[in-house]
Amino acid sequence: MLDMSGRPIAAPASPLSPINVEFYKIELARLQDGNIFVGLTATSFDEQEPQLLDQEITTERVATIDDALALIRASVAFN
Repeated sequence: MLDMSGRPIAAPASPLSPINVEFYKIELARLQDGNIFVGLTATSFDEQEPQLLDQEITTERVATIDDALALIRASVAFN
């Protein structure tokens, strides 16, 4: 069933705590100019209305795979 009615946002747009994150999605793509596209998304679980929420953490172009790994290390937190 598709719910077409609007509703208030379930979770405020705020930085995610590593405790709330269910998983991270990392996208890497080689660009035509030789750079690397890095996209990071965090998925958390909304306790108020059972659903998964995606939040984009960052999307950047970097020059090397080492730069991509450094970006991932700086953006993803584990306790």
